[in-house]
Amino acid sequence: MKALKRVRIKVKGIVQGVGFRPTVYRHAKDTGVFGFVTNTPEGVTIEAEGNSAQIKSFIDAVTQSPPRMSRVTGVDIEYIPSENSSAFVIIKSVYAGEKNTEISPDIAVCPDCINDIFNAKDRRYLYPFTNCTNCGPRFTIVKDRPYDRKNTSMINFKMCGNCEAEYEDPNNRRFHAQPNACPECGPKVYLLKEAIESIRQGKLVAIKSLGGFNIACDPFNKQSVSKLRDKKRRGTKAFALMMKDFTTVEKYCFVSIAEKKALLSPQAPIVLLRKKDGTFNDVSPDNNYLGVMLPYTPLHVILFNNFSALIMTSANKADEPLVINDTEMLPLIECGLIDTVLTHNREIVNRCDDSIVQFIDEEMFMIRRARGFTPFGVKVENPLSTDNLSLGADLKNTFALKKNNIVYVSQHIGDLEDVRNTEYQKQQIKEFSKLLDFKPDYINVDAHPNYANYNNEYHKVYHHHAHALSAMAENKLLGKNVLGVICDGTGFGEDGNIWGFEFLDIRQNYREFNRRCHLDYFPLPGGEKAIFETDRIAISLTKDLGLEEIPNIDPEKRVLIEKLIKSNINCPLTSSLGRLFDGVSALCGISIRSDYEAHPAILLQKYAENYKGKITSSYSVRFINDVMDYRPMIKELVLDIKKGLPTQEIAFKFHVWVCESIILGIKKLKPEYVVFSGGCFQNSLLITILKLRLSEQGIDNFYFNKEIPTNDAGISFGQSVV
Repeated sequence: MKALKRVRIKVKGIVQGVGFRPTVYRHAKDTGVFGFVTNTPEGVTIEAEGNSAQIKSFIDAVTQSPPRMSRVTGVDIEYIPSENSSAFVIIKSVYAGEKNTEISPDIAVCPDCINDIFNAKDRRYLYPFTNCTNCGPRFTIVKDRPYDRKNTSMINFKMCGNCEAEYEDPNNRRFHAQPNACPECGPKVYLLKEAIESIRQGKLVAIKSLGGFNIACDPFNKQSVSKLRDKKRRGTKAFALMMKDFTTVEKYCFVSIAEKKALLSPQAPIVLLRKKDGTFNDVSPDNNYLGVMLPYTPLHVILFNNFSALIMTSANKADEPLVINDTEMLPLIECGLIDTVLTHNREIVNRCDDSIVQFIDEEMFMIRRARGFTPFGVKVENPLSTDNLSLGADLKNTFALKKNNIVYVSQHIGDLEDVRNTEYQKQQIKEFSKLLDFKPDYINVDAHPNYANYNNEYHKVYHHHAHALSAMAENKLLGKNVLGVICDGTGFGEDGNIWGFEFLDIRQNYREFNRRCHLDYFPLPGGEKAIFETDRIAISLTKDLGLEEIPNIDPEKRVLIEKLIKSNINCPLTSSLGRLFDGVSALCGISIRSDYEAHPAILLQKYAENYKGKITSSYSVRFINDVMDYRPMIKELVLDIKKGLPTQEIAFKFHVWVCESIILGIKKLKPEYVVFSGGCFQNSLLITILKLRLSEQGIDNFYFNKEIPTNDAGISFGQSVV
């Protein structure tokens, strides 16, 4: 008889709620080892006993063939004395110890469960809470760890005999699926038929989903869409669409191989797709794209037996937190925003909005990181930083908890200008800290003294430094000599001005930075008012050019604004590329007002994308010492307008000027590595032109944010590494 060996294996990462224990059980049966597997607060612990060949085969199987939805971040293996086990079993979870295991994000309904839902002979026929180990709710229902049913909102639903049998059968795909349920014992849905009929009648229907309520309406009904815009104070901002299946998506959008893969993935995010001509112009009037997702819950799948496409937008008033229960829904009904509510009785523990991604050259760029991705931890290599809580920016807020070398970035919180979002942030920090057994050594905050989270006792991180660090940390460049090119709308600078087109030199001590170049300052007449009345910015940009007439600008308003600038009352200085986009959009007559964040820039991008000609020359790029002078470009742009050059061509030439300015700055500074970050790099055309120009110049050591949003939602991640 061969000598027995016993091994203890501790696995860390996303290893609970993804079928890890049943997978280990099957590997044990296949390799003939005996022992046990259990969940612990740290992850999954396995003890296995067998001869040398069996143990090697088992270790290889566990480490090389984990469950599809798991994400292993660490495996510790040690040999221990044999105990002469006679079987391999799954034992009850261990609750003592430090909580280090990661929580799985929510997973879109899988094909097997969809088959069950539409099988008239299956006991889950048309059951809207069908799930298995490979799909279903995770983060949005979890209250504590380990991830067991009693630590989720499923504790209120005792499994029936049939469900219990599935749960206990290692050969069943619902083995230890914590949300396992059926019509007899599981959650119930209310008003499904009424909701379907209401949508058909053009009404606005709230639908309780995984991480909160959505508002659904018929995108083919112009009156319904108009009502939704009016009630949500949405202006012309785009709505997201949910479409029945991939065939429907192809009918209305151009879809690449990578985009298709993302749509059909277990994360099932909203994907920004180039829309076909004349498609859903009422839904997305300001840009060339549609935000599209496929049904990701059984309830959605059942609902789309009746529709080909629906608008699916968050159920809330502008800038308020996402509604997650019937009590929070009442004010939306009372104000007339909602006509009918399709709800259910499973509690949503953690709010979580839909994630948004876009693809450029088949690479995925994260815009909003939430459902399907949160609370994945991101591993960083930064010896300087200890455990900390980072509170992020005021707009598109997320927070981040750094524990050891893992950073857990929260789901999308929202804009902290609304006190309800500030309270939501505090509540989620409390929940994350509980899940992670987390106590920070210190707290990071944006350096802007007027931001909601500002506290003089916290460690302050400058906005654009955090942007640069987010891209550096994601691309494993901390400690390298890096130039951060940061382009966005608003960020508090070291000199008290509003920065936004910056070249930051960051060296081995990445806690510090040196501002090497920047866009020349121009005043914002009226301060924040200029962000909304963008013709004020156009007047500011042209005030020193000696132009008798400015196209598309009211002469009387020009006189008033120039007097305001001359008085220097409430005219803060900015070097922001976002504000430059605003001013150029106004000069071109595209938009002299901003109805939502980045509105003029989005329209300017649309015009530029619609230009089909060739550019033979760009606007003049000029640096005076380390300052980028925008004035030659503005003067030439105004002359193009006066000459009657097509607006699409002018918009495109401006995009080229931005890229040429960036490249000239890089060539002046000769960095070892370059990272690009900031909200302006959500502009896919800008990235496309920039990558092409960089390649033509032989510059290939450049990096973007991809997994972490490049907008202000990535600020907390950047803060966490200092």
